[in-house]
Amino acid sequence: MTEVSNSFTDEDLTAFLDGEADAALAARIEAGLESDPALVARVEGLSLPMETLRAAFAMERIAPPPAPALPRPAANRNWRPMQLAASVVLALGIGFAGGYLSQPEQAAPGWIDVVASYQSLYMTETVEETTQAPEVALGVLEDFQSRVGVELAAATAVEGVEFRRAQVLGFKGKPLMQMAYLGEDGTPFALCVLTTSNDDSAPNDRMAQGLAATSWVEDGVGYLVIGGQDPARTRALADAMKQRLGQG
Repeated sequence: MTEVSNSFTDEDLTAFLDGEADAALAARIEAGLESDPALVARVEGLSLPMETLRAAFAMERIAPPPAPALPRPAANRNWRPMQLAASVVLALGIGFAGGYLSQPEQAAPGWIDVVASYQSLYMTETVEETTQAPEVALGVLEDFQSRVGVELAAATAVEGVEFRRAQVLGFKGKPLMQMAYLGEDGTPFALCVLTTSNDDSAPNDRMAQGLAATSWVEDGVGYLVIGGQDPARTRALADAMKQRLGQG
């Protein structure tokens, strides 16, 4: 590692990629990128390739909508965000050489941030154009129930959002259900469900990769409602889904 590259921490470079570095730090990094190949390599290493992100999910039955192609950064280009890139890497605290999903299951953050990174690719049109026929969606939900023992059909009718699609993804070899919805204003939302060894917990609100998220654990199953930027809205949807699923 050269002297220029060594003068910046990963946190400095992550802030730069996320557009959060102050003007002085950004100027120093930009100058270094013009002259230091080692610094270029470090920044590229912190820029998460979308194919790597998508490979974290083992797609089953129904493929998700294609992710947009992202340009590979170069030293003579503007290095400001793809905001998704370094934030995922830093949040998970791992490098790609160690494997994207190698962190312990109960490490925080974990599957929620992976889901949030994927959900951040969705727009209104993404969900509209991949709407399933009701019988297809029901088949996916029944298949998930047979494998995991969780019945989710009741969550296809929730006030304030319109159910559009169900698909089974995968996280660390376990089936992960993603149920996609559109809000009345066109905001994409998702209910994601995954078995977990974590203890039961009440709904918890947070921001994950710039999206509002409400998560809880019930009887060894983790639930996540995610979408938009208003945690009060995901909390309301989570409460409605808990009622629909008979969780009180």
